[in-house]
Amino acid sequence: MPKLLATFDDFDNSCLIIPEGLGDFADAKAVMKYGKSAIYHKLINSEALDVEFHVNLPCLCFVLQGQETFITPNGTEIVVNANEMVLFSRDVHMVSNFYNRSGQLEAFLFFFDQDIISKFKRRISSSDCQTEAKANSYKISANENLSEFMHSLLKIYNNSSGSADLLDIKLMELLHLVKLADNTGYFESFLSENNAESGRRNIQHIMRRHFTHNLKVQDYARLSGRSVSTFNREFKRQFNIAPSQWLIDKRLAEAHNLLLKTQMQVTEIALEVGYDNTSHFISKFKQKYGQTPKRVQASNL
Repeated sequence: MPKLLATFDDFDNSCLIIPEGLGDFADAKAVMKYGKSAIYHKLINSEALDVEFHVNLPCLCFVLQGQETFITPNGTEIVVNANEMVLFSRDVHMVSNFYNRSGQLEAFLFFFDQDIISKFKRRISSSDCQTEAKANSYKISANENLSEFMHSLLKIYNNSSGSADLLDIKLMELLHLVKLADNTGYFESFLSENNAESGRRNIQHIMRRHFTHNLKVQDYARLSGRSVSTFNREFKRQFNIAPSQWLIDKRLAEAHNLLLKTQMQVTEIALEVGYDNTSHFISKFKQKYGQTPKRVQASNL
């Protein structure tokens, strides 16, 4: 029996890891995909709000029609209209909102693996490379050449599986077009940030940076470039505890700290530390601290 694919409008409150998780959605189709690099075509008809996602590879999102709003971790909104695009560095955690007030949302998502980024960096002259401010995510305005590229891609390749060589050529061509079109001054910084080794990554760094995100152990394993069994084994060796228990302890400790130092509501704190179910959060908190979150907060007033 074929797997029943979800749609973005009924996406639950868990965090989507992309590009890997896109294959679970009927709204997203892989136009070309070889190794880690990929081109996806996204077509959403119904409103899709508060879609939380984590970018596991450097990504370019180009909106063909409609409007999509991205919210960065610090609350900055990036509104991307038709024929505009946004670049995301790997390891960026975002929220996406699409309101279908003026029709469907159609977009391309391009994912670049380490080989593509490195190859492009080698081909551009060293005199072009500049040191720029850090740019985890930023928008590039409409550009005729890039729009033509996208529409030709849609027309010629959307019903073709392509090949590894063709995917390489199209991604390299896209990077050259972006370099020509980008007047923000951030593109060289984007390339440099994403030109690091992208195999196995430091487990401690990933966990301490992302433990409050609503991710499962298998998601952290994927982010680290390991199988779940290898991740569990290496994690336990480094932390002397299973990752599932470490996550519970770490999240509850952070929640306890927020209860003592802020006036945030319990529901807000639960979400802040990675719990989308407040009742589950309260149960775990009471089990660990012997008191409900409200009682801890009240005792500190």
